[in-house]
This record gives sequence, C-alpha cells and structure tokens, in this order.
Amino acid sequence: MGGQSRFGAALAVRGKPAQRGNREPLPCLHVELMSWFKPWSETSIPWLEHAHRAARMLRRDVAHASPQQIRQAIELASRLNPGPWGGEFQRVQEASWQGAVVTWKERDEGTLVWVHGGAFAFGSPQVYRAAAVHLARASRCKIVLPSYRLAPEHAYPSAHEDVHRAVKHWSAQGEKMILIGDSAGGNLALGAVAQMMADEGRGAGAFAGIAVLSPWCDLRTNAASVEVNAVAHSPFDHQDAEEYAAQYLGDRDRSSAAVSPLLGSYKGWPDMYLEYAEDEFLAPDVVELSQKLTQDQVSLTVRTEPQAVHGWQLLPDFLPESKRSIAALAAWSRAQLGLPPLT
Repeated sequence: MGGQSRFGAALAVRGKPAQRGNREPLPCLHVELMSWFKPWSETSIPWLEHAHRAARMLRRDVAHASPQQIRQAIELASRLNPGPWGGEFQRVQEASWQGAVVTWKERDEGTLVWVHGGAFAFGSPQVYRAAAVHLARASRCKIVLPSYRLAPEHAYPSAHEDVHRAVKHWSAQGEKMILIGDSAGGNLALGAVAQMMADEGRGAGAFAGIAVLSPWCDLRTNAASVEVNAVAHSPFDHQDAEEYAAQYLGDRDRSSAAVSPLLGSYKGWPDMYLEYAEDEFLAPDVVELSQKLTQDQVSLTVRTEPQAVHGWQLLPDFLPESKRSIAALAAWSRAQLGLPPLT
C-alpha cells in the first residue's frame, strides 16, 4: 500500500534554521545533550532502526511500562527544560477550559492555541512548555495550551469534549486565532473544528488558519500507516497504534470521521498548514490527508522534513529540525494573522 510514489504528491517547503537566542536555559545541560541529539539526517539509519526496535521491545516486553508510568516519566523529563529565559508560563483553571498560557516577555500580538499530542494517553501543557516558549518567542504571540483528560482513565469522547470546549472558548474572544495540533492533538484539533462547523455553523470564521503537525488522522486498523508500518525512525509501531487507539476508543467504530478525521469533509475550511517527516510512521496517513484537503479545495501549505523522529517539534533546544519547524510555523502563523514579518 506504500511506496515512494505515495509521498510524491506532497509539496515540500523547506524552512530555514531559526537563529539561537542570546541566552539558553541550563547551558551546561544543553551542551551535553547536544552531543546526544544529532540531526537525524546525520544518523546511521541501520543503527537508528535497531535502537528504536530495542527501545520498543524494552518498553513493551521487558519493562511492561503502563501508560501512567510512561506519562510520569515524560512529565518529569519535561521539567529539566522549561524553555528559554523570558518565557512566562501561567496555569489556568476555568469552567470553560483548563491548561496554560505561554507568552514571551509579555508580547501578545495574536493567539495560537496548541492542542498537545501523546496518543490520547500522555502529554500536558508542562510537557509542551519549552516548545511553546520557543514558538511564542518566534511568533510574538501568546500560546494557549489546553489540557484534556487522558486515556485509559478517561475514554472517548472525554478528550474530544475537553478540547472542543477550550477551542470554543478561545474562538469566542472576538479575534481570529491559529489552531495547532500535533499527533493525537491534531486529531482533536480537527475534530473540534468539524464539530463547531457542524453544530454552530461558524467554525471556519473563527480561525485565521489551522496547523496540524504529523496528525494521527486515521485510527482504523487498516490505515495506510499501519499497513506500511515505517518504523526505522519511530519510537512506536503498529502495535502501539492499535494499543493506544483501543485504550481511548474501546470497541467504537473507527471509520467515523469524528475519530478518524481523514474520512471527513473539508469543504469550506480555512487555510491549513500541514507538516510531517517523510520517513515517520504516520507519514502515509498525512499524505492521504494532504490529498484530501487538496481535493476539497482547501488553501494548503505543506512542509516536510526528509528525516525526523515523530514529535521532533518539541525539542527546539536540541534539534535543528525542530528549530526549522518552529520558525516556519511562526512565520506562517503571523502571515495568517495579518502580522508583519519579524526581522
């Protein structure tokens, strides 16, 4: 079902590396970690494939790590890097939404709502803090990070309901915004827009643009990503995709557009931005989504990285490809909001 021709339909837009700021957090740790996080394009593919295979085996067959244990480890690791100095991270608990708001030196020229990923089981505003600070610095906009209930403790439609409420709250603030979602967060972001357009008929007008980064847009057991099962640069494979989809959805129908946005209609949607790595596990599904958006005549910008591990956008302190992604997303967001380019 795969093949090189599947990827030829997507337009690759290469971003330029972002300039490093004057001050970085934890400089000693930064220098040390830079020796570990080599650009994936410079890494031996056979070595990396074996490393990912070993990691998957260790996690599943040896450690038998539960979602809660993995979640806790990710949360603890994220606290080692709060992002560049100058970023403000404020937690919010309101009736309509919960999460955090990130700003850069009190600059607020627009609103970017970023729905975090994590297979519906992991992730939080804290985990996305560093990347959000970088995006706030690059865009001079505030970054809204909604939190939502996680599986397996909270099954479908818990996460969809929470994200819909948060997006609806921010869409009612009187100014257009950019909605961003990565991985499972891309699924939730697309679902929130579709629900707003179906229920209220005003979804498209609330958004200056929608950006989805490596979205998990097809949860079916016969999804293209499952059949291709490209795992050379992936910390997860088709077994993980099935496990986490089942934890969230149970035995619900996965061919519904509500849970597999690839199958929905995008006619009348606002401008969209799509990013993925050409060699990542979810790439086949994202290419199909790109084709679907083009078919439905959505104004679309597609950006690819030739080789990157899923979720690379979260590590701009360490990965050149992440810096490129943040810079490109910030530039696109400012343009969509009608803001002038930053010099």
